Amino acid sequence: MTTAVPDRGETAHRLTRKGHDLQVRVMEVAGGAEYGHVLVFGDADDGCLVRVHSRCLYGEGLGSDDCDCGPELDKSLDLIWAEGSGVLVYLEQEGRGVGLIAKALGYRESQRSGADTFTSYERLGFPADGRSYLHAAKSLQELGLTQVRLLTNNPDKVAELRAAGLTVIMEPLLTPVLSARAAAYLDAKRRRRGHLIPTSDVPWAPDVQPVLKRKSRIWRIFTMRGPVRRARRRTALPASK
Repeated sequence: MTTAVPDRGETAHRLTRKGHDLQVRVMEVAGGAEYGHVLVFGDADDGCLVRVHSRCLYGEGLGSDDCDCGPELDKSLDLIWAEGSGVLVYLEQEGRGVGLIAKALGYRESQRSGADTFTSYERLGFPADGRSYLHAAKSLQELGLTQVRLLTNNPDKVAELRAAGLTVIMEPLLTPVLSARAAAYLDAKRRRRGHLIPTSDVPWAPDVQPVLKRKSRIWRIFTMRGPVRRARRRTALPASK
């Protein structure tokens, strides 16, 4: 038995969040629901805020203090609600793409050995980060978007969306650090994956450029469009409440 899926116009409804409501439309990610869903808030058009987010049951559903996934999603929605429009691409990529069981094994290995989760994944035979953002890029293009303001600290997301033909301005996400483990995870993201972790004093961490210069392909992508230079001139975003 199959269920007919309505087009995204038929899904439009009001969603109340933190006392304020906004219209939302829901559609499958390009390629099918197995890859995730797209939520379009308000009248999102070119230049709108976009969050491409991988599912994290621990951080979002269980309220874990060990990562920044829950705060990043919450902050992104705060910013979208404040603007009155935007897009959330919610990807089914639990555990950086390897799944919940592998994620749990990685956590166990990290707690046993003291290694960061990227190292633990590799020791267990998993990729440090097995995610892809090409389905997200195609979904944004199917919405008619050609340029977006991407809410992320992850240069890999920016690089893949740009490679797919989108014009991307990177918008930093400053979120509260919930625990010592979360702080260690943020540091591992910065060291192992080149994430541009903002601080309360400046939009980007002071050692962003040395990290990116060691990743010459990503550095060329950034200097071509100049978002790092623009980001340094911005006032730091306040932490979410």
